[in-house]
Amino acid sequence: MITVIVPLDFSEASFNAAHYAADMFSNRDDVNLILYHFYNSGEDAATANNYLKTFKDGLPVSATNVETAIESGDNFIDSLAAFAHVKGAFLIVMGLTGKSPLAQRFSGSNTLKMTEKNVAPVLIVPVDAKFHSISNVLITSEMKAVEETPTLIEVKKVLDHFKPSLHILNVDSSHYISLTPDFKAERDKMESLLKEFKPEFYFMRLYDFHEAVNLFTQDKNIDMIIIAPRHHSFYERLFKTQHTKAMIYQSKVPVLAIHE
Repeated sequence: MITVIVPLDFSEASFNAAHYAADMFSNRDDVNLILYHFYNSGEDAATANNYLKTFKDGLPVSATNVETAIESGDNFIDSLAAFAHVKGAFLIVMGLTGKSPLAQRFSGSNTLKMTEKNVAPVLIVPVDAKFHSISNVLITSEMKAVEETPTLIEVKKVLDHFKPSLHILNVDSSHYISLTPDFKAERDKMESLLKEFKPEFYFMRLYDFHEAVNLFTQDKNIDMIIIAPRHHSFYERLFKTQHTKAMIYQSKVPVLAIHE
């Protein structure tokens, strides 16, 4: 059995993330989906529990094994991280909304903070995203110092689970007609490390990283974007400025953040 946790704060974004996860793992008897709610001291625990169970009962009958969990504490992120660790979570699925600055500050900040915890990969689901399939996955890479790492092992687990077509994109303004020997060497190493997934490589000569990713996502019908720190140093800046947060807030497809 693998465990997938979906935190619910009863917002539209969290409800959509739960439906996305239920559809993604529907008819799977080897997946345990946990709807998790964290309540503050001023909240009525009994009422919250009833809401949680009502939502669970409203999920499609084809949904996988579903259970609920409710906790209280001093810090939502720490409590969720501890809970995920104890459960050995394979994945945490969280909603993200960009409808208003206020919503971004609260639901957005919690989701992004969770990606910084070294517990489990976090799938960030846009509020309007609907699950169709995980057929095409994109990994962005700088193609520098490619090596087998704990992060790459986690990436492989996800790829092995969904078995999608794998697309690896490098965006660099210095690309011309042919690749430099350094880029070719790093590409060959990555191809060897991911050979069981038969990756296809793409090199785009653009100055705007976000524009390149958006164009590629649309052109290749990408279902999920994977961001991993050891494969893209951009990750280290990803959640620190409003400009770089825009890529996730504006993404039409879920983004999977895998941290070491």
